Amino acid sequence: MKHFVLFFSLVLSCIGLNAQPKTSAPTPPTRNAADVISIYGGAYAGIAGVNYNPNWGQSGGVNPAFDPGAGDVVMAYTNFNYQGTGFEGNAQNASEMEFIHIDVWTSNATVLKFTPIDNSGNGPAEVLVDVTLKAGAWSSVDLPKSAFTGMSWKSVIQLKFDGQAGVSPSDIYLDNIYFWKKPAATGEDATLKELKVDGNTIPGFAPSALKYAYGVPGGGAVPQITLATTNDDKATITKITQATAIPGDATVQVTAGNGTTTATYVISYFYSSPENPAPTPTATSVLSMYSDAYTNVDVDTWRTDWSQSTFEATTIKGNATLKYTNLGFNGIETIKKPVDASAMTTMHMDVWTPNITVFNVKLVSFMGDGFGGANGDSEANINANLVSNQWNSISIPLKDFTDAGLKSLKDLSQLIFTSTPFGSGIAFVDNIYFSGATTGINEDQSNLDMYPNPVHNGGTIHFNGAVKSVEIFAMTGHKVYESQEQAISVSGLPTGLYTIKSIDQSGIISIHKLIIR
Repeated sequence: MKHFVLFFSLVLSCIGLNAQPKTSAPTPPTRNAADVISIYGGAYAGIAGVNYNPNWGQSGGVNPAFDPGAGDVVMAYTNFNYQGTGFEGNAQNASEMEFIHIDVWTSNATVLKFTPIDNSGNGPAEVLVDVTLKAGAWSSVDLPKSAFTGMSWKSVIQLKFDGQAGVSPSDIYLDNIYFWKKPAATGEDATLKELKVDGNTIPGFAPSALKYAYGVPGGGAVPQITLATTNDDKATITKITQATAIPGDATVQVTAGNGTTTATYVISYFYSSPENPAPTPTATSVLSMYSDAYTNVDVDTWRTDWSQSTFEATTIKGNATLKYTNLGFNGIETIKKPVDASAMTTMHMDVWTPNITVFNVKLVSFMGDGFGGANGDSEANINANLVSNQWNSISIPLKDFTDAGLKSLKDLSQLIFTSTPFGSGIAFVDNIYFSGATTGINEDQSNLDMYPNPVHNGGTIHFNGAVKSVEIFAMTGHKVYESQEQAISVSGLPTGLYTIKSIDQSGIISIHKLIIR
């Protein structure tokens, strides 16, 4: 009898571990296109460019086409601890939405937390909220926007599901994931169902989203609004204002049928790429990773699979250039043949951006025995503060990296970029090299050097040549001082680590670390 009970318990345990839904999730109600942004599910038209299984280091797998048996597929997360959904290339402005809906089924998960991830910089990027679970049954949950305290939902690029606070791993099944809002009352709908620029629908257009950033290739003409159509036949387009320059805004004003409800769609044009390639470097004694001007070392990849970025090898007027969009962080690897920069003094790169304010550069050494070897790994990073819509020629003394903790320059296996703002950075990168000689426009003119460093609180730092400008930044990226002088008093600045950005009279940018004691 005891053997039978034990056997029966084991059978029940196995059934519980492998339990799956046998019915479809409830069918969502009919909604107007202007009132819903669908991420997953067959009830509404879904957005494009969704990755249901990004590599976030999660334990389990994803099947976005699991059939419970009724023909209406759902998404299965098996061996689930946490999981993401990404649409970084098609960010959604869900700021006008009121809820996010999720249907979830599980037999063994006890806790499920959820958040959209927003990279707009308005409010927190994520706020985890508990999702109600019913063991062995579909749970239809509508989470109000107010539950995600402070979030704007202005630029949602990812969704996160996290079950680690409960039974982990577990199995969950999802369907009908969408943002929604209540429909406008009769005569109060002032939304558009179509908005075209130069004959094409605006990328990422949604009736509920009123503001758009529209990138124009460098040197391109000012785009024109060519079509605006209302969702409600009784609504009218009251005014269209075209932009006259880049950067610049175009607007569409809509008035609802009641004559009082209005909406204004704003398209902000910006240059999304440089018109001309990066300056041709003239440095000698160079160890180059990427440049048409030199012979380059072998690079394994310009974008690792653990990067949060979109990468394209492009050209600008025939000059090969690296293009990164949706940039949070990006890894470049030289693991097969590590770079030995021990004989070099400077790291150089040219970066063009329309929106990155702080470009963090990290060098990683595996210390001669591979990743995670007995010697350990070593790394250090330096902030470079960028000026938008121009090529930033950045030269960073390698001593700054070693002063910041990098133990070796002989075995550099990774170069990592991080963008502020995170997740939405656009960067064109060229001429990545290490140099033991002068870099910049004029070989006869040295980059500015700074001394003393470290400097005592209340002391003065000096530059060895005429400066065009000097900026001091805290490690947070905030500018704390600006000058055009060769001698700068640091009186009033707290002790700690700072970044100095200096520009000499030839326009060469140098980045240094400054320690105030």
